[in-house]
Amino acid sequence: MQSPNYDVVSPREAYASYLMGSVLVDVRTKSEIENTKIPLNHLLTIPMEELEGRISELPADRRIIFFSRVGVKGEAAARLMSTLGYPKVALVDGGVTAWEQEGLPVQH
Repeated sequence: MQSPNYDVVSPREAYASYLMGSVLVDVRTKSEIENTKIPLNHLLTIPMEELEGRISELPADRRIIFFSRVGVKGEAAARLMSTLGYPKVALVDGGVTAWEQEGLPVQH
C-alpha cells in the first residue's frame, strides 16, 4: 500500500470543485447531518462508520472531497481512500464548521 496522499482544500475551493464535477462526501454521523444539512443535489452522505462497506459507491475516476463537522472524520476518510489507491482525494479544511463560516449553503 502507498502512504496516504490527499489535498487539503478550503470550503470555497471544495464548492467550486463540486460545481465542476467533483464528488462531495459528507462522513458525519446521522445526528450531525440532521443538525446542519448541506443542501447540494449530488452530495453523497456516507457516515464514516459505513465508509469501508460503501466504497463501491465512490467513483475512482473523479475527485472525491470528504468533509465532516470540523475535519477529523473527513481526514480519516481521505487517508483511508488515499491509502486504498484512490488518486484524486481531498479534505475540506475545517469541515462543515468552516463551510458555514464562509457563507456556503447550509440548512438548520
